[in-house]
Amino acid sequence: MSCFDTAPAQCVGRHSELITSARLDNLTSCFAATQVLATTPPSSTGLLMALFDHEEVGSVSATGAQSPLLPDLIAALCDARGIDQQAQFELLERSSVCSADMAHATHPNYPERHEPQHPIRLGGGPVVKVNVNQRYATDAASAAAFILACQDREIPVQTYSHRADLACGSTIGPISAAQLGCSTVDVGLAMLGMHSISETMATSDLELLISSLQGWAIQADPRG
Repeated sequence: MSCFDTAPAQCVGRHSELITSARLDNLTSCFAATQVLATTPPSSTGLLMALFDHEEVGSVSATGAQSPLLPDLIAALCDARGIDQQAQFELLERSSVCSADMAHATHPNYPERHEPQHPIRLGGGPVVKVNVNQRYATDAASAAAFILACQDREIPVQTYSHRADLACGSTIGPISAAQLGCSTVDVGLAMLGMHSISETMATSDLELLISSLQGWAIQADPRG
């Protein structure tokens, strides 16, 4: 049995500065990625969006991130364009992946559950997620590329690091990175109540994520 919120999604707060809704994790990132794909001119960047099922239960399915769906799709697209296998390997080596999922904001009632040197706040802009145990796929180079893209658009950036003595969740970022061999950055937006029936995020963060992904996509174009 699961709880289900019958209230519709809505903006709340004195100035409608917050969004409260079920399934912000991870429909928020799906919406942002779709907006980027829809508004980016086809000729301006080599852009591919992948939305997967079953991330919350392990991604091991015919349509999850651990399926051959993404590698097979890329191979088929390359074949249709006359790109041979060696050229495909070279294209992947020049390509980058942005794994977008939500991030835990520092909870004011439970600050001890968070890394004290990396406070994350609602409305603070996109969050770059790092983990030394590779629960997130971000490395120094991929983080720098995303942060520079944000700086070019004057978008604030936060860095999330999970407390090392606590179990850490993951994303499909490490899965895609292992399958494709591409430089990968894990990013998201800060939220409270993740996986609850009614999650909360800052209204202003959504536009910041869309803009940051647009900037990153242009900068990461493997065609140079």
